[in-house]
Amino acid sequence: MYARLIPALALALASVVQAQEIIEVPESEARIARPDDLFSLPPGQWHLSRSFSQGRAPCEPTQCEAGFTSGDLVVSVEHAGNFVLIIAGFRGCDRVAFREVEVSPKAGSPTFGRISNHMKRVVKGLKKSCGITPPEVPKLEVAQLFPKPPEQG
Repeated sequence: MYARLIPALALALASVVQAQEIIEVPESEARIARPDDLFSLPPGQWHLSRSFSQGRAPCEPTQCEAGFTSGDLVVSVEHAGNFVLIIAGFRGCDRVAFREVEVSPKAGSPTFGRISNHMKRVVKGLKKSCGITPPEVPKLEVAQLFPKPPEQG
């Protein structure tokens, strides 16, 4: 009996984990805003900076932002310390989708894959919230958000 229960329970938990919950937060309570400064980037490719809101400085080991725009869609993937914040928004839609992911200071391939999956989910959630089909977002090489510190010599 238990041999049948375990796979059924695992399947049920997997479906719960895959479900995406969308919560509407009043604008007055939201602390996340659409990264409108990314609309000024050349469209169709990822760009990197320490922080686009502060200029175009090179990434640092503990701070790096990847920005993408299609012209109507913006996606920001920002690594700051032990967290990665993913934000996506459409021009003309007040709703914003986001997710924060905790990461290890020694992030590697499994973490990079997890961030990529979360980014896809954020864009998918934005599609549901705004009712707009997003354009194809090119693959982000997530490892670029975690540059190695300069070697001490």
